[in-house]
Amino acid sequence: MHTIWQLTKRSNRLFFRDKTAVFMSLLSIGIIIMLYLLFLADVTTETAQEAATGASGMKALIQSWLLAGIIVVISLTVTLSVLGTMIEDAASNQLHALLITPITRTQLVVGYLLSAWFIAVLFSVSSLFLAQGYFWLTDKPTVAWDGLLTASGLIMLITFSSAAFLFVLLAPIKSRKSFSSLGTIVGTLSGFLLGIYIPIGQLPSFVQEITKFFPPAYGVAALRDVLMTPSMTDTFAGAPAAALDSFKDTFGVHITLFNSTAQLPVILGILLLTGIIFLSLGVWLRSARM
Repeated sequence: MHTIWQLTKRSNRLFFRDKTAVFMSLLSIGIIIMLYLLFLADVTTETAQEAATGASGMKALIQSWLLAGIIVVISLTVTLSVLGTMIEDAASNQLHALLITPITRTQLVVGYLLSAWFIAVLFSVSSLFLAQGYFWLTDKPTVAWDGLLTASGLIMLITFSSAAFLFVLLAPIKSRKSFSSLGTIVGTLSGFLLGIYIPIGQLPSFVQEITKFFPPAYGVAALRDVLMTPSMTDTFAGAPAAALDSFKDTFGVHITLFNSTAQLPVILGILLLTGIIFLSLGVWLRSARM
């Protein structure tokens, strides 16, 4: 464990030392926020109002909805950026230097993964608490402490699943150019597959089915349910129950599997199981290529 911890600290130092990598890992978040400030907030709020006739205070609700999406994007883009340390080590032959020491391939792989998980969780949980502080200061509905603890636990599991998923995608990557291209694809597609640019319910049916093969889509649904509950209670207080169900379906608060809504234990099981499967596959592929 001491060796793994030292490798994790080394990867952490290399990531934070590279200011460009830190900036680029958060670039997708900046783009999402800018698009919302420019026009997406108005469009999304209007869509939400149409999906929930009789509800009021939709703007605050959409902010909580956006926060959940941003946190899951962080779990992807920051994780990928930290894992870039592994690609950089391979491209600069540092990896070969490490492999001639008594350090095993498995220890190296686990060190990279732990570093990526730790930094992504740090950024995601910090974003959660900063946003809740902003909501509190501006008199918007905030999540209670037990909800924050639940959300923090969800973030840890979502980040684990995301890191394992990305680790498999990185298995064939050897050059900085290929890694950069993968980062662009992940940053762009994640906004669509998580239903941030366009609500899930407004996507074509076949695209909605595709999102069900993207593990973070389950995480964002569970996180939205936790973070939006206080806002939904206020917003839908005077609206019919059907309006709330319609809103949850359209905005990806619910995710449907086999014609029924996936409950939280099912979502947790999917995130954990896919994380273990992808982690095992990724470790095997990467260890074999080192």
